[in-house]
Amino acid sequence: MAWNQFDNSARGEGGFMDTSVNEGAGGDGGDKNAKRGQNCMPVMISHIQSRGEKLEVWGTPAKIITIVAVVTKIEPASTKIAYEFQDETGSIRGIKWLENESSEFISPVEINNYARVYAMIRDQGEEHTLLILSIQPLEHLNELVAHLMEVTLMCLEGQKGISNTQSTMAVGSGGDTQCGSMNSSQKLVLEIIKNGDQEYGAERDEIKAKVPQNLIAKVDEIIEFLSAEGHIYTTKTDDYFKAI
Repeated sequence: MAWNQFDNSARGEGGFMDTSVNEGAGGDGGDKNAKRGQNCMPVMISHIQSRGEKLEVWGTPAKIITIVAVVTKIEPASTKIAYEFQDETGSIRGIKWLENESSEFISPVEINNYARVYAMIRDQGEEHTLLILSIQPLEHLNELVAHLMEVTLMCLEGQKGISNTQSTMAVGSGGDTQCGSMNSSQKLVLEIIKNGDQEYGAERDEIKAKVPQNLIAKVDEIIEFLSAEGHIYTTKTDDYFKAI
């Protein structure tokens, strides 16, 4: 199956790139819902190029996405680094803003090497670009295979639940908890992550060391909740987290 067939299947029967909800809803309500339940969606570049900020995965707005692609260009500047990425479906430009101006900043990835990118989609006129949240070199090609499998799984999961729209509106969210209903324990963990390392965020064991003793056993569950709700994302490894 070619990757762009996901797009074609969507036009008639709500395939991987199901846009029926987005195109039919309109109004301010869609924007409010898009700010909630933001999951990190594994996608291909062609999916981004076809829809831009309007990209949805089975009814769920893909506000935070991850791609695995080859770095084809790096353009450093005093306040940002511009990248160009290419996978088997297309190419796209991404921007990583530097938190501190420094001529000594070194890009963590190199040209002609694979990179794992976490980003938010931004539309600039008719051009779709990536606002890079995190970029790291691929340590093993198994990560590329895993990414392709994740994209495929996302497609299959959507096909499995197409008869039940309610269950596909929050793929991987684990529930319908709203951002405003976080309890004090969840808010505490989020605050610890916000105050973590500027580059990589807070590490799982570091978080556990900073919470009260009676909360340690619940940290993993809270992290999973915050990730599903789109408040945090992984950076260096699956045990490092940074707030959106």
